[in-house]
Amino acid sequence: MTIWFNKKVNGEKRYCGKSITIRYHLKNWKLLQWKSNGALKGNKQQTCYDLNIYFLGLFFSYTNWDFNKNL
Repeated sequence: MTIWFNKKVNGEKRYCGKSITIRYHLKNWKLLQWKSNGALKGNKQQTCYDLNIYFLGLFFSYTNWDFNKNL
């Protein structure tokens, strides 16, 4: 399931700049970790920020698609 939010207009179309995804995988029920893509503000090559949390079979993902826009 993915939830999109932070609605914006870029002059041509409407879009959502952030998303949260929740998934469940039974075979990964022992997995406990979190990781990020390490995106830095001001780095023009990194356009989005990702954070993933794995907790007892549940996967939570947050993505900011407009991470380095409007700097």
